[in-house]
Amino acid sequence: MMLDSRMTSCVEILLCCLLLLGLGNQDTAAASSPPVPSWPDQFSVQLTIYVEQYGNWQSIGAMYYNYTQKTFRADYIDWCLPLFDTGSPDKNNYTCTFLATQGSMYFVNHTALSWDDYQCCLFEEGLAAVPPDWMKNCQYNGTQQIWDTECDAWWFPGTSDPEKPCYGYWTAQDDQRTPVQFFGLSSVGPTILKYSGYKPGPFDVPLNLPSASCQQECKPPLSKRLRKAMGGGRKREQAWPIQWPSC
Repeated sequence: MMLDSRMTSCVEILLCCLLLLGLGNQDTAAASSPPVPSWPDQFSVQLTIYVEQYGNWQSIGAMYYNYTQKTFRADYIDWCLPLFDTGSPDKNNYTCTFLATQGSMYFVNHTALSWDDYQCCLFEEGLAAVPPDWMKNCQYNGTQQIWDTECDAWWFPGTSDPEKPCYGYWTAQDDQRTPVQFFGLSSVGPTILKYSGYKPGPFDVPLNLPSASCQQECKPPLSKRLRKAMGGGRKREQAWPIQWPSC
């Protein structure tokens, strides 16, 4: 499977389906499927990140969504999703945030003691937070047990071949349609986000831009400098095999 040549598109995929804004308006969910899930206007959730090519490895993160402010924040803790390259489990060992706000996506590096002092730059102008109903074009793919949870599986085309969708989203069969897992192709290849600690409603996490310097465009030298400055981070070993969806 060939990855999209634009690195920005790869990162957008891992930031929970931001590319879905570009999909058509036709509803492809089967008539016999359960109602298509929709995100609440505000929620937070913890992430466990798995990268297929890294083997017995995992990292953690968190996601914060507030569509009343049209803002989305994804934190990668002690391992930053590569900004301009394919990375490795031994590199990118620093904490970073991708922040979609004011209609654009920003990269924030956690280099200080407080959010307002962090370094940041403009990653992708015009890349905004997805609306709560971003899943309306997904295709229902039956039920599946994921992480000991009975789930509804949802797929959407992410390759040039619509018959081979390569992105998936799993929701628990409960009243909240709790998110359980996301799968997609990122800048580091097939990647899984496992969700936990899902909390609908407000949260106390900054969603503002740290400084005026965020309007400067991100460039590869910045990524290299930040990686060298932050040093090593933690890696988390997992003792169970991951069931990787097939593309």
